[in-house]
Amino acid sequence: MTSYDEVTYPSLAFAYTHPDRLATVASLFGMKPAPVEACRVLELGCSDGTNLAAMAVCMPHSEFVGVDSAGTAIARGREMAEKAGLRNLKLSHLDLLEMAPDYGMFDYIIAHGLYTWVPVPVREQILAICRGSLAPQGVAYISFNALPGCHTRIMLREMMLFHNRDFHDPNQRMNQALALLKILANAQEKQSEPYVRFLQEELGRMSERCPESLYHDELSEIFTPLYFHQFMDQAQRHDLQFLGESDLFEMMPRDLTPKAVEVLDRIGHNIILREQYLDFMRGRCFRKTLLCHANVPLNRSLKPDCVKAYRVSTSARPATPAPSPEPGGKDTFQCLSGAKLETADPLGRALFWFLADREPERIPFPDLVRGVEECARKRFEFTPKEGQDATADIAECIWRTYCAGLVDLHLFVPPFALSLSDRPVVSPLARCQAVAGDIVSTLHHRSLKLGNSIQRGLLALLDGSRDRATLLADALKLFSSGTLDFLDEDGKPVSDMNIVGKAIDDQMDIFLQRSVRMAVFMG
Repeated sequence: MTSYDEVTYPSLAFAYTHPDRLATVASLFGMKPAPVEACRVLELGCSDGTNLAAMAVCMPHSEFVGVDSAGTAIARGREMAEKAGLRNLKLSHLDLLEMAPDYGMFDYIIAHGLYTWVPVPVREQILAICRGSLAPQGVAYISFNALPGCHTRIMLREMMLFHNRDFHDPNQRMNQALALLKILANAQEKQSEPYVRFLQEELGRMSERCPESLYHDELSEIFTPLYFHQFMDQAQRHDLQFLGESDLFEMMPRDLTPKAVEVLDRIGHNIILREQYLDFMRGRCFRKTLLCHANVPLNRSLKPDCVKAYRVSTSARPATPAPSPEPGGKDTFQCLSGAKLETADPLGRALFWFLADREPERIPFPDLVRGVEECARKRFEFTPKEGQDATADIAECIWRTYCAGLVDLHLFVPPFALSLSDRPVVSPLARCQAVAGDIVSTLHHRSLKLGNSIQRGLLALLDGSRDRATLLADALKLFSSGTLDFLDEDGKPVSDMNIVGKAIDDQMDIFLQRSVRMAVFMG
């Protein structure tokens, strides 16, 4: 039994671990990674395999292997894979120290949320597996909590552990840790003090997470953040080199002063040193670092026209329902991550409105150029200046906004539907997840939290066999049989099926249309 058997850790799909993201960054730096649609993926510390399962359902010709030391998590994952019919997913209950470093040959190796919480021998084994099991042009993803940013979290951890010194029950430890943070965040009268603001921000951050993640992260037996240079010293001993960050925009000197950029440029020839000073400047707390074999040649001279080889998408949302009607007006677009763009440039405005209107589509660059130019002319009265190269300007805009975290580049297109059919189909994985709980994995590898039991019931039934009338009738049966409960405003179950049926009918069309935008339906 491990602590993860005792307290279940939430398992989700993480977009930044997807082979499409890893292959995109690798190809930008001159590598030739395996095609995403036909690759082999290994995840170390996979929990119940949700992250891999969300990949496997979209890439039936790829193979996925996950290992974890928590037997209960592996058992849950195997049951889920069986129900979803994922024959290309294999989960093994295995201690990493029992694995041979040459466990097989994999194009992509993932170790997310693991490195900081294991002892030194296991860290060495993770890197040894990456060296021994990674294909020649393979990419390894290892996330870890980073210094200097985590110094403050170490401080909070020490206070929470002290407060919990006489508590042993997991629920008590989770509750008491949050209780202490509330006391500390409200202990001083001067709420503007920097220390108080820091405590309040941390209280907000931890309160938004589920208690189980607090138990396994900040309250875990082992919690060892590293400076980037320390991590790379360890990786280089295993003949692994730094490729980049899974979020490539984290490598860019955005929001820094000219003097800071000048300092980074002077040490740019030493990528490890540059990244370390970038961490110093930003106070980074967490890294999602990509490694490859030390003998792989890399080309770090990235140029805007490199975007022409990729498909493009965005998760940025416009701040207004429609473009600004004023001549030369500005529009604002923002991602959930906080990345924000305000622009009056007709091509820039057209780019983001066009991508937002086509969400979740991943559009090839040539098609995107045609669509953006047409949009710019019709909606923003764009007329090219003499000698202007609109294609180059669009490529420049895509590159700048990609480096700012506002657009994504892709090599792979998931099998999601771009319109709502008469008999919609949800992935078998999402149907299983909707039966079990309120979080499902979308086809663009994100986690979607469902708003209520009606949405859960609808997704669970969308196997392609039901039209709207049948879907409405069968969803109502789930509530009348007691399989699901519809709750009123006071949180009490509603027994009147006429009320339930009307609620399903009212919500169904809006939810289904929104689900198309969230890449829930399979094409």
